[in-house]
Amino acid sequence: MGAKVNIDDGFVVSWDAPVVPSVSLAGIPLETSAQRLREVLLRSAVDDGLSVFQFDRGPRLRLESYSLDEYGNGGYAFFLLDREIINKSKALIPALSIMIREYKVYALKIYDFSFPGERCRDYIYRGKLPQAIGLGDRVAVLSQFTKLEFDEVEGWFYTDVDYGGLEVTGLGVPLEDYPDQKINALCVISKSPCCD
Repeated sequence: MGAKVNIDDGFVVSWDAPVVPSVSLAGIPLETSAQRLREVLLRSAVDDGLSVFQFDRGPRLRLESYSLDEYGNGGYAFFLLDREIINKSKALIPALSIMIREYKVYALKIYDFSFPGERCRDYIYRGKLPQAIGLGDRVAVLSQFTKLEFDEVEGWFYTDVDYGGLEVTGLGVPLEDYPDQKINALCVISKSPCCD
């Protein structure tokens, strides 16, 4: 499952593309060059100021953070444009972040910025893992397909190496402490540091 794919210069950023551990999220392949990513992102800009974007089958998002230093490290943070429909306690949570290291996509992360039953729930990322698991589903369901190791320092879970590179954020506590916690964020990375 964690096999690398050939980087397709024709990729499209999509709000319902599968979440593929060690490979891609939102249709964006890991290891894509920062320059190529920028070119693809610009195709989704919907304003002249390049601050509002709409990816394939997705809501309008505002680019609120972009940086790339002299070493090629930085990234992007996109937030739901219509912030008024988000509960104030989650208003500072992005919808999508893209991390770049040494001029290449290093990690891709999606977030659940909603509470159950809220209107903004319709706008969170809709792509799923291969087992049809996504944002808002129970973390424990994922443990049927991979070993989950909780990182006490970071407050998230890592999947095992066989499953692929994936960080899973719940409530920041081990499953033993709160077994019904929901997936609040998923982050695709190249390799899991867990359970070799």
